[in-house]
Amino acid sequence: MSCAVPERRLRSDKAAPLSDGVYLMAAAAFQHLRREKPVTHQVLHYGKKSDTQLPESGDKTSQRQAFQLAFNTIKYQELLEYIMMDSSFLTSQHLPSESLPLAMVMLFDFQERKFTLRPTKDLTELSQEVRALEHSLHKWKIKLAASLARYRIKRNLQSVSLFLPDPVRAKQQRMKLLPCYAWVNTLKSSVEEVCAELQRDGLCEVKSVSEVAESTFCRDHLCPDTLVFSQSTISRLEQSDLTATHRLNIQERSVCVAVSVLRPLLYDCGDVMVAGCFSAMTAAHVAVAAAARCGRALVSAADHTAAQLTELHELLALMDVKNLRVVSEAFLALDEWDSAAQRLKVIVVLPRCSTSALSDPVSTIHSEHGDWDLLTHLCGSSVSQSKLQTLTSQQARLLAHSLTFPKVQTVVYCTRSIYPEENEQLVKRVLEKTHTHSKLLPFRVNGPIFPDDSLSGDAEDSKFFRLEASQFTNGCFVARLSRQADPTKVETVQDVLARAAAKGLLGGILPEQANAGTKSKNKKSSVPSATGGPELLIGLDGDAEAGPRLPQSDQDEDKDEEETEGNKGGKGKKKKKKGRKRKVKKNSKQSSSQLEPKTLKKKPAKKNAPTSKKSKGKARKIPRLTLSLISSAKASIPVSSVTQQTEPDRKPPPRPTAPKTPSKQRQSPDRGEGTAAQRVLTPADFVLPPISSSTSSSLSSSSLSRPPSSARSSRRALRTTASSSVTLPSLRKLGQ
Repeated sequence: MSCAVPERRLRSDKAAPLSDGVYLMAAAAFQHLRREKPVTHQVLHYGKKSDTQLPESGDKTSQRQAFQLAFNTIKYQELLEYIMMDSSFLTSQHLPSESLPLAMVMLFDFQERKFTLRPTKDLTELSQEVRALEHSLHKWKIKLAASLARYRIKRNLQSVSLFLPDPVRAKQQRMKLLPCYAWVNTLKSSVEEVCAELQRDGLCEVKSVSEVAESTFCRDHLCPDTLVFSQSTISRLEQSDLTATHRLNIQERSVCVAVSVLRPLLYDCGDVMVAGCFSAMTAAHVAVAAAARCGRALVSAADHTAAQLTELHELLALMDVKNLRVVSEAFLALDEWDSAAQRLKVIVVLPRCSTSALSDPVSTIHSEHGDWDLLTHLCGSSVSQSKLQTLTSQQARLLAHSLTFPKVQTVVYCTRSIYPEENEQLVKRVLEKTHTHSKLLPFRVNGPIFPDDSLSGDAEDSKFFRLEASQFTNGCFVARLSRQADPTKVETVQDVLARAAAKGLLGGILPEQANAGTKSKNKKSSVPSATGGPELLIGLDGDAEAGPRLPQSDQDEDKDEEETEGNKGGKGKKKKKKGRKRKVKKNSKQSSSQLEPKTLKKKPAKKNAPTSKKSKGKARKIPRLTLSLISSAKASIPVSSVTQQTEPDRKPPPRPTAPKTPSKQRQSPDRGEGTAAQRVLTPADFVLPPISSSTSSSLSSSSLSRPPSSARSSRRALRTTASSSVTLPSLRKLGQ
C-alpha cells in the first residue's frame, strides 16, 4: 500500500463538509458554553443559557465534530460578533435571537472554507433552517469578507490565527504537527511482532520521534509498549488490521506515560484501582499492564453511567481482557473493610483537570467523558481561579481517599495540567494533611521509574515528573507516592514488627508489649515468648498469670538482682526479700534446712564491693561465699570437698552434725575477716581453713563452664549456704 492513498484521503477528510446535524449540535453546544459578557458590553443578544443543554445524541464522530466546531467558535467569538455587526448581516436578515448561535457556528465554518458553499450531493441529512441560513451567508459573503479584512487591518493581523492569545495559538499550531501514539495489546501480540508486521506493510522504523515522517514510525523511549506515528499515517493506521483487531490502540500519550509509571510498581496477584475520570481505553490499558503480573484492575460502577459501562464491556470483549472487575460501590465510598479492597495494592488517580497541557482538549474530553465547561476557560489565556478551585477540591478528595487504605503501597497521581495548584502544590498539601497510623509507614513522594535511567532519579527536583508540551507530545504531570520511612531516621526491628502487626501480616500472634521503661514489683515480665503468644507464668508469690515464661537461669539472675536491690532499698523491699527467701528455702529444702543452725541469728548481708565491667554481671549472680559451722569430732573437711559439692556427677560427702552451743554465749562483734583468714586453724577449733582466691576463681569458672542445669543447681546451693552462714569470729569462739 503506497503512502499517496492515505494522504489524499486525509485531505479529503479535512475538506469533508459537515452535516446539518453537526451544525445543530454545535449551535446547542455554543449556546451552552459561550462566554457571557456584561449587559453593557454585549454586542449581540443571545437567548438564555438555561434554555439549552449539551447535545448527547448522535454518533461519536458527529458529536466530536460538533464540539470541535463550537470550541473554535468560542475562541473567535469576539471576531465573529464584529463581522456580524459591521456587515449588517443581522439587521438585513432579521434573524431571531434563537437562531443567532447557529449563525455564529456556520459563519466560522463559512470563512474557514473561504466563503464557499458545501457540496450537497454527499449530504444525507437536510435541515431547512440550516439550508436557509447557509444561502443567506453565501449571498452576503462579500460584505462578510470585507468586514473581516477591515478588522485585520485595524488590528494589524497578518492571519486570522493572530487574533487568538499566544498560549491558545501555540496549542493550535502544535495540534497540526502532533504525532499519533498507539500502544500494543500484549495479551494478543508482542511489540516485536507488531513492529515486524508494520515493516512488512511498508513502514520503516526510525530511532527517535524527531525523525518520524511519512511512512515511518519509532518506539517511545518513555513507554516501552507504545509506538509513534506521523499524522499523515493516521488514516492508513486506522484502516489496518492491527487496529481492527485491537492489537494496536491509538491513545493520547499522557495516559501511556501514566501506565508506564504504573507498570514496575504492580504486585504479583495484586489489584490496581483506577479512580477518577478516564475512558474505556484507559481502563483496558491498565488491565493489560496488570495481567502481566497476574493481577486485576478495578473500576467503580457508581462513578460511570450505564452507557459508559456498556462501552467498557464491549471494548474489553474485543481486546480479550478478562482481568477487569467492575465494583458496584463508588470509589469515595470504598474503605479498607470492603472485600474489593483486600488485595488492593496500587491506586491510579486520573482526576478531572484543566487539560491545559493538551493541544487538543476536545478529543480528550470527549473520549474520557470530561467536563465540557472547561472549553469556555481554555479559549482564553488562563483558567479562572474559581474553576481551578472547583477542580482542586475534587482532586484533593480523590487523592486523600487513596491514601487511607492501609494495604495500598503506591498511589500514582496524573494530570494534564500546567498549573501547580493541580500538581505539586496539591500533592504536598494533601500529604501534610494526611494522618498516617503510627504503626504504618507514611506516604512520601518518589520519582517515577522509566526505562531510561536519565529520566529516573531521587533528587529533589526529580521527585515530580513533568512532561512539557511540544510539537512532539502533549504535556502531563505524574507523581508517585509510596510508603517509605523517613531517610533521616533509622528504623529499628521493633518498628518493623509493629508495622507488620498493624498490617495484619503476623496474624495477630504479636501482642501489644507493655512499656519497657517500667518494672513491676513482683518481676512479672510481659515480653512475648518465642512463639509470639502468651504463656502461663508462675510468679514469685506463687500466683499464676498469663505471660511469657523466662528461662530458669534468667529467673535466678532476677532473684539475685532483687536481693541486691533489697540491701539498698528501704524496709518494704527488705520484707519482700525475706518473703522470697522463704520461697527459695521451701523449694530447696533438701539442701539447706539441715545445714542451718537453729540457735544462730542471721546478720544482715554486706554490700557487694564494686567490680569491674567485665566481672560485674558474674559478681551479682554469685553471692559472697561464707563458711558453715560443721560439728564433728574428726578433722575439718578440706576446701576441695566443698567445691566438689557443686559437681553434678559426684555425690556430696555426709553432712557432719553441728555441736551444741551454749545459749548464753554471745557472738563476737569483731568482724576482722582478714585476721581470721591469716590464722592456721587446727581440727580442735572445728573451723575450716580460709578459701584462697584461686580456689574461689576456680569455683566460679567451674560452675560457669557447666551445663545450664548444673550452673543453676550450683547457684542455688551457694545461695542457700550464704543464707545460713556465720562469720569466722563466731567460729573461733565456738571452737574455744
